Amino acid sequence: MLFMPSLFHLAILCSLSWLISCQSNEDQVIVIPEEEVSIFDLVEDIQFLRLGHPSQEESLFSRIQNAFFLDSFIVCGQNGIDYNDHGQYEYFDYQGRFIRRFSAHNVLNEGFFYTSLFQANNDGLYMTDKVRNQTYHLNHHGQLIDQFAPINRASIYIPIDEDLVLYSYNRAMPENVLDGNEYYDFFLYSQKQGEIINKGVRDIPEYLRYSFGDIQFNFSKNNTIYHSTIHDPNYIIYEINKNGCSEIDRLVFSKNMIDENQITHNQNGFINLSYYSDNNVIFDVFAIQRDNNHLYGIINQGVKSNYLFKKNMRTGQSQATRINWHDMVKDNNIYRSNVINYSEDGYLAIFSPAIDFKPFLDANEEMLKPYLINDFSDFSYDDNDVIILIKFKPEYYQM
Repeated sequence: MLFMPSLFHLAILCSLSWLISCQSNEDQVIVIPEEEVSIFDLVEDIQFLRLGHPSQEESLFSRIQNAFFLDSFIVCGQNGIDYNDHGQYEYFDYQGRFIRRFSAHNVLNEGFFYTSLFQANNDGLYMTDKVRNQTYHLNHHGQLIDQFAPINRASIYIPIDEDLVLYSYNRAMPENVLDGNEYYDFFLYSQKQGEIINKGVRDIPEYLRYSFGDIQFNFSKNNTIYHSTIHDPNYIIYEINKNGCSEIDRLVFSKNMIDENQITHNQNGFINLSYYSDNNVIFDVFAIQRDNNHLYGIINQGVKSNYLFKKNMRTGQSQATRINWHDMVKDNNIYRSNVINYSEDGYLAIFSPAIDFKPFLDANEEMLKPYLINDFSDFSYDDNDVIILIKFKPEYYQM
């Protein structure tokens, strides 16, 4: 005989479903703690690498703009075309020794590259000139391999495999693109099919799109990119690889979420950036990695707070830890633009300007000696930047 639930039983079942739903939603919220934990208590290993040397002609620029892990480090100089060192690329081995340099401007023979970003892999460098609307593929000695117009006037070109290319705009999407007024932050393009096959769209007002761009697309060990939106009331996490692009999660925090109703604008219509610092708002999630069902990365809140977070995407269980950097990095926090990449052996690589690292080194010289990869004995305020290699404790990755 079949059991037929009464209205009373249905009411109980509905109540239980509602409670389970509420519990599930509550579990999805990442709690932001107040207390700080020393970076040295969070890592099983930390190393400091000095690139170049101030007395050598081939010393690194005063500030790294972009850097990548390859079979060596590759770095470039200041952002923008107003600096003489823009377009200069240098290679260093993993012991900080200089290998070679070249100027990308020699490829053009007609002035500067109008680009502030580049992507690199073992096949070379990809730089898109936003004025000339050309993507230049250079080998690691600075010689031109190929040049071509990017799809939809995109400013970032990242080959995923022999067919798929990841494009992004980094700031405002230009006019006269294929899809008219439809906006998306990045897209996957199939060269074989000759069409866009996936788009990444974030749920933010249009004025935010013209103020901030997504500039970090770092590959993980499995040749997959895990990427989060920025300055977004819903932090969308994307997974991008040869199988396509998909949204895998949205992060919600227990406090300090962006409130669009509180954002104000100046007379030129741009956002008053003081909103994020004055309200200590969470405005960025980056250095995203994934291990099976576990998602982990770094949160930026206000202008002086970083958190580690991990989340089990299957159960919703999560944890966040506030980092005390001990002033070894600027303003005691890092941004996504400070992140170089994850190395193959699991180290997160970030950089710290010499002007910030010098006082930290002087105050902790004896304690830091075992962690200095190369010679810091004559390190100065005018020196090159320092690469910090961090391997978090195994329990950070396990839930």
